[in-house]
Amino acid sequence: MNAGALKAPPGLGVLACLLLFGFGELSGALQGGYREEIRQYATAAAQARPAVHQLTGVADIDQVLLERVADRSLARLHTFHLHSHGLGLVTLILLTIVANTRFSPKTRTALSLWVALGLLYPFGWLTISLGLPMMGETAAFQLAERLFFIPFGGAYLLAVGALIVLYAADLIKQRRENTPP
Repeated sequence: MNAGALKAPPGLGVLACLLLFGFGELSGALQGGYREEIRQYATAAAQARPAVHQLTGVADIDQVLLERVADRSLARLHTFHLHSHGLGLVTLILLTIVANTRFSPKTRTALSLWVALGLLYPFGWLTISLGLPMMGETAAFQLAERLFFIPFGGAYLLAVGALIVLYAADLIKQRRENTPP
C-alpha cells in the first residue's frame, strides 16, 4: 500500500456492503419489534408439519418441541443479523486493502469481485431461520450449506487466502526492490 492517502474501495463493493448492513439492520428491527410474531410463525409452521418435527400429539411434549423450533429459528435470525454486520464491515476493510495494493487493475478487480461474493454467505443463516420450521433443522442447514455456506463462504475463505498470499508476495518483492545489493 502507498504511504499517501488511501484509495476508496470500488463503489459497487461499498454498495454491496451497505445492502448487507441494511438487511442486517432490518432483521434486527424485526427481532426487536416482532419477536413474538416470529416465534408464532415458527410454531405454526412446525405444527403444520408434525412428521418433520416428530410431534407426538401429546400437548406437553409437543409444546417443548415447538418452543425449541421457535427458539432455534429466532437464534438463526439473530446469527444472520450478526454475520451481516460483521461480514459487511470486514469486507469493506478487505476491499479497501485491495484498492490500495500495487496489484494490476485486473487483479484488483478480480479480488474485489471474489471477496464481494462472500457477502452472500450470511443469507445461509436467514435460510435456516426461515426453513427450519418448515423442513426441520437438519434439512434447513443442508439447504443453506448447498446454497450459501459452501459456495459463498468457501469463495470468501479462498479470496482472503489469495489476498494474503498475493500481499505477502508483493511485500517480499518490495523489500527486494528497495534493498541495495
